Amino acid sequence: MSTTARLSLPYIAPQQAQKQVTYNAAMARLDQLVQPAVKSRSIAAPPAGPTEGDAYIVAPSASGAWAGKDGRLALWRDGGWSFVVPADGWLAYVLDAGEIAICAAGAWSALAFTGGAGLGKFGVNTDADLTTRLAVAAAGSLFTHDGAGHRLTLDKASAADTASIVFADNASGRGEIGLAGDDALHLKVSPDGSAWTEALTVAQGTGVVSLPVGQLAFPATHNPSAGANTLDDYEEGVWTPAITFGGGATGVVYGSPCLGRYTKVGNLVTVTGLLTLSSKGSSSGPAQITGLPFASLNDGIYGSVAIGYAGGFSGVSGAVLGLIGPNGSKVTLYQSANGAGAGLTSSQFTNSAMLYFTASYQAA
Repeated sequence: MSTTARLSLPYIAPQQAQKQVTYNAAMARLDQLVQPAVKSRSIAAPPAGPTEGDAYIVAPSASGAWAGKDGRLALWRDGGWSFVVPADGWLAYVLDAGEIAICAAGAWSALAFTGGAGLGKFGVNTDADLTTRLAVAAAGSLFTHDGAGHRLTLDKASAADTASIVFADNASGRGEIGLAGDDALHLKVSPDGSAWTEALTVAQGTGVVSLPVGQLAFPATHNPSAGANTLDDYEEGVWTPAITFGGGATGVVYGSPCLGRYTKVGNLVTVTGLLTLSSKGSSSGPAQITGLPFASLNDGIYGSVAIGYAGGFSGVSGAVLGLIGPNGSKVTLYQSANGAGAGLTSSQFTNSAMLYFTASYQAA
């Protein structure tokens, strides 16, 4: 063996003449390989006017005196270029990029980047750059505590700047949360990473929550909460009032209009309705308006119904009243008679009876 196994330094043979030539060649090679620092690894052609000791990693598709030397270490020495084929795992500091490069399978790539007292940029399984200085490609990331809690801080230089987290789909933003353009907390969403809609803001001084779009959606199926201070439902809709007499509605014909609206906030239901008859039919007995959109809570408390207008009644001298009983979806109708309430029956209704009413009650 005439050279060393790893660095290919030439051995001095026994009784060799001009031993200094072999020795000097080994020293020159060591000078090139020990603590290697190259000026660049992005140049594919020899630079003009190199100085003694200048070193480079030859970039791909090299030309001129470097042709065919891609990936090799090139050193300008004694007026010419000398080349060394690197082995896997060799490291070199690249001066123009401020990085440490590593050789693997004959190709060089950045290992770590330096920037003064710490790393200027760092990539884990992906490339970092001077904008995204920390880059991680992985199925997950963990930031854990070192004995107690752990706080992740995103700091910005001024209120007009942005400190936020962007959630993306294939590098296209879909959601953002943070301090965007001021010191309030913002939540934004986007369908395409270009057009953004601000969905929610929280004022930094008061904690007041604003909905810039002005809409807050609840599920179609109510998900009730036992918390007294929890809003768990909101719903708007229409319903159709109907009339029964003694539980029957034989021959009842409704006029126009006959309709109702409701709003449900949490478990509080507010309904309005207009009931118009063109024939009261032949059923008899106590009068009730049916079809309320939600059953009332079974807690022994009655819901009060305000009758705004009542017309087409016979033998009614006082105000028309209404109550919603517990665990029910009906309004029982009464009249005020000398300070007492008396139930209305089919006999007080004419074929043209009409009621405008509003009610509030607690839903089950």
